[in-house]
Amino acid sequence: MSNVPGPFDVPRDLVDIAPVPEAYLAELGDHVNQSKVLENIISTTLHDPANSDPFDDKSVYGLKLSKLERFYKNGDPRVVDLLSNRHKIVIDKHFKLEFGKREILLDTSQTMIDYQLVVANSIGFGILLPNAASDHRFGFNMELKSPHKAFKGKHGMVGFDTKGRMLYLGRANNEDVYLTMAPNAFLARHHELCAAGYSTGSSVMSRRHYRQMVMMLAHFLSRIPQLAYTVMGSVYEQDLEHEDPVWTFVTNIMYVHIFSIENDI
Repeated sequence: MSNVPGPFDVPRDLVDIAPVPEAYLAELGDHVNQSKVLENIISTTLHDPANSDPFDDKSVYGLKLSKLERFYKNGDPRVVDLLSNRHKIVIDKHFKLEFGKREILLDTSQTMIDYQLVVANSIGFGILLPNAASDHRFGFNMELKSPHKAFKGKHGMVGFDTKGRMLYLGRANNEDVYLTMAPNAFLARHHELCAAGYSTGSSVMSRRHYRQMVMMLAHFLSRIPQLAYTVMGSVYEQDLEHEDPVWTFVTNIMYVHIFSIENDI
């Protein structure tokens, strides 16, 4: 090979790569969009069989928890062979505790609870009261102007279908409070409990039921002398269907906000 400089030999640091030779210029409208080039590079890389793990393509087999228990108790080294296939753990029936069987004892002296749901077992609001003779921190702030606030209990064990049965009432000690229209069979304990989070639709009450609940509460609160709630005439005079409920014709429950009870229990 000759060391004599040719007509195109120039010092490397003086080469200008910006200009494109005319022979390599694309015709007008004949160029490829660079975003398309990038998409093809990415898609080819992601679907390249060489980049995939054959283990992920294997079938998934059910593995009973009782079988793992036997491996553990017997010190069976064959348990390592399970790692060569994909498995999902299947919990045997005798490892499960059925709800309502009184087989669980919870020690809540030291807990870190992310979600807690408490359901009353009878009619009334006694479930809101603390389990103490006196609690100066207790307070219940009633709020009846949010009938469209849905009950967020997808992990909660209410016991029955919550569709159209829940009404947001406010907060007690920073916990959301809902009034629910439970089935009679549930209150009579003749109802088969539903799975946790079971609901066939929105929990929001119908307009008619919402107004019935408001007037029921208006009647109860008007009977407490210490509070400033009143009912003009009869609670049955409230229109349950009209677009505008006109609460002021019957009660002031929607406008008087003094319902914060402390230490009077």
